[in-house]
Amino acid sequence: MGKKKNLIETAVRLFAEQGYDGTTTLQISREAGVTEPLIYYHFKGKEELFTHILIEAFDEYMGRMDALPCETPNEFTKIENLIHATQQAVKDMPRRTRLVMSSCPARIKDPKHVCHDRMIGIYEWHYDYLTRCLEKGIISGEFRDVPVAETAFVLISTINGMSRQHSLLDEDSIIRTRQAAVDFCRRSLMAI
Repeated sequence: MGKKKNLIETAVRLFAEQGYDGTTTLQISREAGVTEPLIYYHFKGKEELFTHILIEAFDEYMGRMDALPCETPNEFTKIENLIHATQQAVKDMPRRTRLVMSSCPARIKDPKHVCHDRMIGIYEWHYDYLTRCLEKGIISGEFRDVPVAETAFVLISTINGMSRQHSLLDEDSIIRTRQAAVDFCRRSLMAI
């Protein structure tokens, strides 16, 4: 692993364990086994390093969402794929997810912070994706005639809540919870 990558991974771990304010550049450099000036060679400071990590996490997550299949047997499969892909991203990026979930809510109201645009963008992506699925499913008769905007919001809230709780569960509980969410959505949406 290169020095910059090692530096970033160490920063991710420390920020996730101790928070932004509880982590210093000196601590990051010592634990990464590099000199503190190396941080300033790659980044203007701790804030830029932190922002870099958040942007990488957002980009990785959105790459996964954009890779979801467009062609599926039905609209419910798209919703199921979204639930699985989101939870897989949380599983694969636990520290980065923890950073986003713990840091961004406090910064989302600041239009100059990366969390503002990225979190709103993710919400809008989910909302657009889910409303399209719901509208198509209702038109085709696959889904009940549910209030689309409100149902999309409930689904986003469910997915978001599952992501927040992920670190509290063991592997078997995560799998059962993911399946319970899919089953709940199926019972709530599918036309009889």
